[in-house]
Amino acid sequence: MTGTGAPDRDRLDADLAAAEDAVARASTALVDLEAHPGHGLLVAGGFAGVSARRREEALATIADLHRDLALYRRAVAAARDARGTRSRPSPDELAAADEALHGETVVAAEEVVPLQRRGLLGATSHVTRTSAPALLARMTAGFDAVTAVVAAVATVWDAVAARLGPVLDTLDDLRRDVVTADAPEPAAELDRCAARIDALRTAVLTDPLAHTGTTEPVDAAELARIAEALSGVRTALDGVRALHAGLDRRVAELTAAVDALAGQEAAAVEVAEQVARLITAAPGLPVPTRRAPQLRAALRAAHDDARAGRWTAAVAAFAAVAAGVETAQKAAATDRDVLAGLLDRRAELRGRLGALRAKASARGRSEDLALDALHTRAHELLWTAPCDLPAATVAVRAYQRALEDGAAS
Repeated sequence: MTGTGAPDRDRLDADLAAAEDAVARASTALVDLEAHPGHGLLVAGGFAGVSARRREEALATIADLHRDLALYRRAVAAARDARGTRSRPSPDELAAADEALHGETVVAAEEVVPLQRRGLLGATSHVTRTSAPALLARMTAGFDAVTAVVAAVATVWDAVAARLGPVLDTLDDLRRDVVTADAPEPAAELDRCAARIDALRTAVLTDPLAHTGTTEPVDAAELARIAEALSGVRTALDGVRALHAGLDRRVAELTAAVDALAGQEAAAVEVAEQVARLITAAPGLPVPTRRAPQLRAALRAAHDDARAGRWTAAVAAFAAVAAGVETAQKAAATDRDVLAGLLDRRAELRGRLGALRAKASARGRSEDLALDALHTRAHELLWTAPCDLPAATVAVRAYQRALEDGAAS
């Protein structure tokens, strides 16, 4: 502060003490700023987009903060020197100290004046002056702006680390498991997952400030797909361990299942051959096939994979055999049931025709020629091989209707 009279000593001493405290606090704040993880990320760089621009601005502002703090420190030191150490400084000392502390005595910038802009006697440079309080205000605004950028960058990086951390932990665990389980095949899938995780990280961290304010900076759908892929690797490794521990048991179980399937398929084929002899062919009838030989060969190949150390392939091959056996067993059972149903139907029609014939005799119609002709027709159809089952069904119904109609009359 400048004026015609000497400044108040107590006020000046209080202002000077506050300024010295500001120097200490500002120095500490800059040290803390540069120790912040977000500042380290800014210095490391590698940004693009809005983050690249904001990084350059922030680093330039930090450089300005150091320069302005040095200027502010010198102004405060000059004020302290002018004040001196006497308990009762002179008015001139007080005025000089006040001018150093409050006046525009700080050279903030000095610009060379180009020759074309000078007069003959003009100055060769232009000096911009400011005051220590103005410097402190400028430093405060710059510090606030920089800390906002530093904190924003760190927040996004922390959010990415929090989202990717569990997946990376799982990836690391699986890499160790691949080694201990003696199953190198999943390593390629883990490498693909690692590359996808790196792509997720890069997509955000090359421009972290573009993702400020978002609750989910990482692509949640892709992260879920990666987690699913890792879960698949985990399942495969669990299968490898189980197969390691029980290979002989697994082979024995599947061998028994294939043997049982072979018996079911043989039974279905036998019924099909019987139907072919006894029932007239009709569209849509199942044709049983023998899948057991193919599955037995697949089982041998799966066993070979396991013995050769191709454990992941063996797990998948054994699972395919088990699924194939289950599907083939259901197909064989269904085919046999459908075909046996035709034989059962013929037997049921034969039994019904016999019961109807007995009923006709009981009613005294054994000599009814028209009724007897219907019986003969149905009997011929049912006892002829191959049997035309639809025609036989119609014939038995016709005989039954004629018998019932006669009873009604």
